[in-house]
Amino acid sequence: MKKTVLLIATHDTKEDEANYLKQCIESNGVNVIVMDTGILAPPRGQADISQDDVAARGGMTLKDAVATGDKREATEVMCRGAEEIAKELYEEGRIQGIVGIGGAQGTEISCSAMRAVPTGVPRMMASTVANGLHNFGFYVGTKDLTIMHTVSDMQGLNFLTKQILQNTAGGICGMVANFEGKPMKAEGIPIAMSMLGTTTPGALRAKDILEKSGYEVVAFHQNGTGGIAMEDMILEGAFEGVLDLNLHEIGDRYVRGLHGAIREGRMTAAGAMGLPQVVAPGSGNYTVQGSPESLSEDMKRRKHFNYNPHLTLVRLVPDEMKAVGREIAEKLNQAKGPVKVFIPLKGWSFPDREGLDHWEPEGNQVLVDALKETLSPSIPLVELDAHINDPDFIDPVIEEFLSMMKK
Repeated sequence: MKKTVLLIATHDTKEDEANYLKQCIESNGVNVIVMDTGILAPPRGQADISQDDVAARGGMTLKDAVATGDKREATEVMCRGAEEIAKELYEEGRIQGIVGIGGAQGTEISCSAMRAVPTGVPRMMASTVANGLHNFGFYVGTKDLTIMHTVSDMQGLNFLTKQILQNTAGGICGMVANFEGKPMKAEGIPIAMSMLGTTTPGALRAKDILEKSGYEVVAFHQNGTGGIAMEDMILEGAFEGVLDLNLHEIGDRYVRGLHGAIREGRMTAAGAMGLPQVVAPGSGNYTVQGSPESLSEDMKRRKHFNYNPHLTLVRLVPDEMKAVGREIAEKLNQAKGPVKVFIPLKGWSFPDREGLDHWEPEGNQVLVDALKETLSPSIPLVELDAHINDPDFIDPVIEEFLSMMKK
């Protein structure tokens, strides 16, 4: 089957570049549907999906959007419209990938559309803002979205912009070449698992046991984005069970650490979908801060562990632990499926072990007490005299998880 990609660009400023990119893609044997998301002026040519079409799907005529005089509102209208159209084209099987070019506004609109289709769908953005100190994490969100820096501004065709656009075409064409129209399916029973560097040994043992039992495990790194990406994929129906061994993003978000969940919603999807979930508080007792010299006076006074030259793991204090424990319990209480909580009494991460920097069992107990006080009586909580990375903890946890999955 000949593949088709959706090409998104603001034709009021990038029409020549969009047309050239279209030619490059078509020369690779791939069809192109062009979407014009420009706001400032009408294009000279005609796009397959006009700027008026996009605005209308966003809930407002383009004329009215522009008449507001608020560029942000007009951009949001085009984002909504682009999202709806991209999602519809993908669900109807009319496109197998998305490509975009643009500056800040074009990147915002194109990436909004790219984020609207499921994880695994090919997408590539050639952007002038993917560089230096510019924060472009909000463009990517939780999707497998590739952003390429254009080096120069996309203003006209020249030897440099042509090469960048040719590379962009090669990138998206290469991505869609082997994409069959739907994301790959798991070969075993698909399981989502949370982990972080400080709980890696335990997580790898869990993964090995599960895979030998016929499950396919996808591990999500709890760095602020990973957990939310896991939640998104759970809601997309990608998994049949959740092994939530690491809750770091919950506590770190509470204290606004570097790895706090990027938005609300962590620990809610599995419950909403009624999936079996086993939960442990891995790495839930510290915040990730910057380099040691960047720490506030309050953070310097706490127990901390220098993870690398740029990151310091700082223990949460009792009031914070209590609040995090309650939040975890409140989220689990909403679950429509089976839940079981396991607590490792000898530490929740690599440095949280007797004799190491984070060892403070009485601090961990504050969270556990808050959890017990708030957790529904229908949700079992089991305390094991082991460290989270020890086989004596992981093995009974996985045994119970397998039992829950079989039921």
